[in-house]
Amino acid sequence: MHTLIEILFVHHDRQKAEAIAGGVEQMIREEEEVFSRHLPESPVAGLNMAVGSMKVGETLYFALELCEAMRKETKGYFDIAALSSFGERPAYKCIPSNHSVVRNSPEVMLDFGGYAKGYALEKARQMLSEAAENSALLNFGNSSVAAVGTHPFGEHWCISPQRNPEMVIHLRDSALSISGNGLSGKSHIVNPIDGKTAVKNYDLGVTGKSALLCEILSTALYAAPESEYEKILASFSGYEAVKVY
Repeated sequence: MHTLIEILFVHHDRQKAEAIAGGVEQMIREEEEVFSRHLPESPVAGLNMAVGSMKVGETLYFALELCEAMRKETKGYFDIAALSSFGERPAYKCIPSNHSVVRNSPEVMLDFGGYAKGYALEKARQMLSEAAENSALLNFGNSSVAAVGTHPFGEHWCISPQRNPEMVIHLRDSALSISGNGLSGKSHIVNPIDGKTAVKNYDLGVTGKSALLCEILSTALYAAPESEYEKILASFSGYEAVKVY
């Protein structure tokens, strides 16, 4: 993922903390081998080159089904085929009978950049919960954050975005994803509707229960015009957007 990953434990057992962190690292490496289109041996890279249908594993098949559902729920603004020169949608078809997938054009290129980090972050948070960790903070690249429980000395974890360190966002058993230009000033999110790179004078954060949904929604909202924000969020109860200047 080329991403700095940090886990803050409220813990006195160093051995247990290191074991959990090692498990999270291994999980992330395994997920990267599935979702990275840049790794030649990954199933996503194979699917982007496949002629006809291709059978895929359960993790990728579930992701493809969910991403197509999210494309529809976000009015088309979350689209893992946004980088394709193929403009018609849907860009691919899932075949439930044998968990295979077929792209609807050789020009379709699938990219899970707006999905994989949120998916891995959600799995990491679940791993901590299953290990009976009731107070922890996970930070994936300073743009995707998940809180387990609360800060040991407060009712929330207090998060300040890189772009605006004076701003404070409160998390409690919830997550935050921020999409946009960040400190680099370079936008990489494409509006799937017109194929142009989305450029705004703010970053777009989304908070809510699921780290995966926050990742999807922050990507979709940054790509979308501001007039669409309320319509998109109407389908996602409990999720809120915040502009970061």
